Amino acid sequence: MFPLLTGVALIQTTLLSRVSLLGGRPNLMLLVVLIWAVLRGLDEGLVWGFVGGLILDLLSGGPLASMALALVAAAYLAGQSLGEEVGSQAVRLVILTVLGSMAYHLVLMVILDWSGHSLDWGYSLLNIAAPSVVFNAVLAPLVLTPMTWLERATGEEGLAL
Repeated sequence: MFPLLTGVALIQTTLLSRVSLLGGRPNLMLLVVLIWAVLRGLDEGLVWGFVGGLILDLLSGGPLASMALALVAAAYLAGQSLGEEVGSQAVRLVILTVLGSMAYHLVLMVILDWSGHSLDWGYSLLNIAAPSVVFNAVLAPLVLTPMTWLERATGEEGLAL
């Protein structure tokens, strides 16, 4: 798990940090954590969220553990049985991605606000969080395929640290 999440964090902080569409940015780590929580359940999703978030925190200039807490909140939502009755896994994934992305951004914004960073809530929600939520919801089904392959390849034992 650690090498994979480190690679995802490096892609996130180097390549994807330059990608923006209408203020929204794709968050590969968030998508990987959300999809893993959907595929493998709450426990593994929480671990992936915490470890992946700490790796991102070490590569960012933000408050330590802020991304870890935000990813854990998102993984918690994705690991629930929400939306199981909607039918296809892709539709459920999009719904959970929207909820998880909103939770991620809200937790991150609360932490930034509490830690003394200047934050315009209205602007941040409408011009950063909302477009990012939509961006991630569109990308989620594309990330589902390789993550499903990884889940099948690792079998019941999962990915070791």
